Amino acid sequence: MSHKLLPRLGSAIASTILSLFSGVSLVGVDKAQAAFLTYNFQADGGEASGVFKVDNSSLRGIDFEGIAVSEGRLNTYLTASSQSYPLKGKDYYDLAGATALFYQGDFLGLQASGGDYASTEFNIPADELGGPYYYKYQATASWWMDNNGPVSLFGGYKEVILTFNGDSIVDRSTPPAYAAVSYTLVNTEAEAVPEPLTAGAAALALAGLSWLKHKKKMAA
Repeated sequence: MSHKLLPRLGSAIASTILSLFSGVSLVGVDKAQAAFLTYNFQADGGEASGVFKVDNSSLRGIDFEGIAVSEGRLNTYLTASSQSYPLKGKDYYDLAGATALFYQGDFLGLQASGGDYASTEFNIPADELGGPYYYKYQATASWWMDNNGPVSLFGGYKEVILTFNGDSIVDRSTPPAYAAVSYTLVNTEAEAVPEPLTAGAAALALAGLSWLKHKKKMAA
């Protein structure tokens, strides 16, 4: 190779390395902004409350975006449990997999839904003391969370159905829940990412050593 071409080759290699280093740095800056966001929420009137965590590393800040909740829980009276009847439903609802809705990078609210069911029954045959006697309690509950424009909402219902000795049915329902939800960002944990300078510095060092070896070989 001509010695006149060596400076040009060195310049080309340096330009390529700087371009790669610049690209790695930009990617590192984007990822360094990623974080795990923890929110508390409360529905007006005490209809519901809870907490959830979401990783915003995939957030682009463009138009509407939905990100799956990594962990969280919803506390509400809308379960199949009952203090008046021997019914035991869920203690709380798991929010993992619910959707955290963002618009242009700003958090709007949760999109989620769920339900619960529990039943119990008791039967005394006709040939036994107190019989025939039969009853059955059934409880169902359903809830949802969504956004109406900029307003986040929580709604749902709960009912208990009592069946006595066949056809006698009593339907006891609670008033449907419908309330606005407020959210509070309580924690921001930076997501661990590699230091962007590390990759760039390693690339420059390796390229420099390779260039020195080549230069010595040509000079010999």
